[in-house]
Amino acid sequence: MAFHLEQGRQFMEASGLDGLLLVSRENKFYTAGLYSGSGYVLITGNGCYAIVDGRYYVQQKERMAAAPRQMNAAALLADENCGFYGHINRICAGDSVRRLGFEAEAVSYTQYQKLENGLEPELVPVSPDSMRMVKDEEEIACIRRACEIADRGYSYILGQIRAGMTEKQVENRLLYYMKELGAQKESFDIIVASGVNGSMPHAKASDKVIEPGDFVTMDFGARVGEYCSDITRTVVVEHAGAQMRQVYEIVREAQASAVRAVRPGKRCSEIDRVAREIIEKAGYGPAFSHNLGHGLGIACHETPNFAPGDDHVLVPGIVMTVEPGIYLEGLGGVRIEDDVLVTENGCEVLTKSGKELTVVG
Repeated sequence: MAFHLEQGRQFMEASGLDGLLLVSRENKFYTAGLYSGSGYVLITGNGCYAIVDGRYYVQQKERMAAAPRQMNAAALLADENCGFYGHINRICAGDSVRRLGFEAEAVSYTQYQKLENGLEPELVPVSPDSMRMVKDEEEIACIRRACEIADRGYSYILGQIRAGMTEKQVENRLLYYMKELGAQKESFDIIVASGVNGSMPHAKASDKVIEPGDFVTMDFGARVGEYCSDITRTVVVEHAGAQMRQVYEIVREAQASAVRAVRPGKRCSEIDRVAREIIEKAGYGPAFSHNLGHGLGIACHETPNFAPGDDHVLVPGIVMTVEPGIYLEGLGGVRIEDDVLVTENGCEVLTKSGKELTVVG
């Protein structure tokens, strides 16, 4: 995977910083290939440094050696001779770093106090996640492959779901199959919500037995090259009641209309409004209780969001989810979700699974 040092430097310049200290695994991986909750990546005007302990040093040294020479990339070992803060202070002094940005949203108060006491430069709280917003071709290829695995997983699980199975059994079979296809792991804990559990947007797969007439919402994704897919489909077991069938068609219309609206120059809030208005006009506005979608990449939830008040403007290379839902307490729920890539003229739907109401079992 390519290093994205230039994006880090652009963020530094726009934020008036001399250096950028990264602690989240997503931003460390993005800039230096370090996917770990431990260690730091330090970017300055002169270089990119991954500072790790002995558990990660050998593999990170190999990654940094493969970086383009002009990056001046190096892996540094934090040990009893020179700890994390010793390396950071030495580099900052040598590279004239006076204002050092740190990831405010990824640092606990306790960790901030340690940074404040241990580091010499002025610490500036920043949120650099926006540097990952526009994906390059290599990133898109990983997401595309992750979507292909999710689609194949969905096709497989349609032939497995039966009344009498538990939600956990569906989850386990789906996860195993995606791993067999090459997924590193799931993008997040798989949601399988049947019957009344479907009224909870983020219900976890449980020991509940799936029954005839249940609508079953499955929200899942695969991780490839540390990049995620995220797809949701809702199916019905054996037969569908009239109200839930109607709810399904409302959600399907809202989702399709929002996807058609995605194009460069649109504000994220405008896309959210397209789907929300359809659901509100159908009388289910309060039952659509979350944002329409979110950015997708190394993290399953990234900037920006299809949400009221989010005025980010779409540009080519952004990958988003589009996932309206209706949730009725005591009855069930429906959500349909696709991953879409913003293109020069509109968008490409990366998840190809069908969205007609499917009867299983």
